[in-house]
Amino acid sequence: MNAKLEIVAVEQPEIIEAFKVEGGTKALFDRVSENARSVVFDMSVKKDRESLKSFAYSLARIKTTVDNHGKELVSGIKQQAVVIDADRKFWRDNMELLQDEIRKPLTDFEQAEKDRVAKHEEAVQFIKDHAPEADATSLKLKGDIEFLEELEIGSQYEEFEEQAKLAKFETLEALRTALANREKYEAEQAELERLRIAEQQRIQQEREAKIAREAAEKATREAEEKARLEAERVQREKIESEQREARLKAEKEAAELRAAQAAENERKRIEAEQFAQAEAARKAAEAREADVAHKKQICSEALKGLTDLGVNVDQGKAILNAINKGLVPHVSIKF
Repeated sequence: MNAKLEIVAVEQPEIIEAFKVEGGTKALFDRVSENARSVVFDMSVKKDRESLKSFAYSLARIKTTVDNHGKELVSGIKQQAVVIDADRKFWRDNMELLQDEIRKPLTDFEQAEKDRVAKHEEAVQFIKDHAPEADATSLKLKGDIEFLEELEIGSQYEEFEEQAKLAKFETLEALRTALANREKYEAEQAELERLRIAEQQRIQQEREAKIAREAAEKATREAEEKARLEAERVQREKIESEQREARLKAEKEAAELRAAQAAENERKRIEAEQFAQAEAARKAAEAREADVAHKKQICSEALKGLTDLGVNVDQGKAILNAINKGLVPHVSIKF
């Protein structure tokens, strides 16, 4: 540390004087900062570090001391400003009330004059408002003309009398012109409507005549069609009757033919059946005869075999007869 440790002292009178002039705290700051920056500390030495801490704290106290004084000054100024602002408000409000009070007769006159002028201007505008509208009917225009013609304009309009008379004159002129145009337009429209109705009636009459003509033509076509259909029906029924008679005749002939054919077929069937029965009886008789002959031959051969074995004929026949009747167990003749 190469300078005096104590920071320069800042006395109260210096602080008060500093806040009395603009930039006063800058001169005070320059003196304190010059002293503070002149002190050098060795951070490797513990004592210097402790001294620096104390030195910095001293700077903080000086900062707070000066700042608090400034704050107190501002607080006092604010309180004084509140009082002054209240007095200013009282002064303004009451002076305005006094001004209104003193000026009231003139203000009332000016307002009355405004109302009077506005009333006359509205009256003049009321006249102008009767100007014809683009789609106004002749009845409406006549009503407006009658109203304005009966409207009296005199001294009650005061200085607006001439203006009101001019507005009435110009509005009436416009209404009369519009009425003439409207009546012409309505007459043209009425004529167009008459022509339109006449054209509609003509079209309707033509339509009705066409409908009547088409109805008559349709009736004629329907009558002709009915007659044609009736003639076709009669012709068709005649043809159907002839066809029916021919069909009945053919069916009768076919039935007779079928009956004759059936009788012939029945006859042939009976003949064939009788022939088949006779043929079957013949074949059965032949079969029986053949069977008898076959059995007789077998028995003869068997008898011959027995006689060849030394059995006489009668004994052989008895043996064969017993076998044939099943009297000899386990023995039969194979025919």
